[in-house]
Amino acid sequence: MATVAAREHTWEVLAWPADRRIVLYVPEIEAATTVLAMTDADDAARSLIADLTGLDAGAIRCEITMGRPR
Repeated sequence: MATVAAREHTWEVLAWPADRRIVLYVPEIEAATTVLAMTDADDAARSLIADLTGLDAGAIRCEITMGRPR
């Protein structure tokens, strides 16, 4: 049986301000969502990834950096 650490994956998340919100973009799955404040960013990004991949949100780690996709 795999440990939780073995199932964890760190996801890159790019964030930038737009129209009084903050866009969160996950390049690996080409998906985005928005939040009103950065304090909500981690939970929103993990929820988006979990919804689209079927992974357990508890095993998802996000590395959020400011910047747009290249």
